[in-house]
Amino acid sequence: MSTPKWTQAEAIRLCTTIEHCCPQAGCHVAMTGGCLYKDGPRGDLDLVFYSIRHLRLDVQKLMEILQSIGFDHITGGGWRYVGYIYDKKVDLLFPESPKSANDNYPQPTFFPNSACEKH
Repeated sequence: MSTPKWTQAEAIRLCTTIEHCCPQAGCHVAMTGGCLYKDGPRGDLDLVFYSIRHLRLDVQKLMEILQSIGFDHITGGGWRYVGYIYDKKVDLLFPESPKSANDNYPQPTFFPNSACEKH
């Protein structure tokens, strides 16, 4: 059974939804990888999260926000997490973080309520 694929239009809609909420965690989102640069459906979506100027990117808060809009099965740490939404794979990339999954980035703990509504 294969994982459903991403179209560029679907990826842009998701980025727009995330960008509406992620400044609450001190960051912005950007799309990269095959969904941006290649034609046709892609097996995963690569999203880069970067801090807003002098704010600290709160990874824990961001994970709560992502869960509130429908992400699940988020695993990883450090510079790369992997999650799913609509049964589709998403790589969540944090280029400003330490390269080791063990460097001060906790595994996400999810809470039932979120500061951002589902869109």
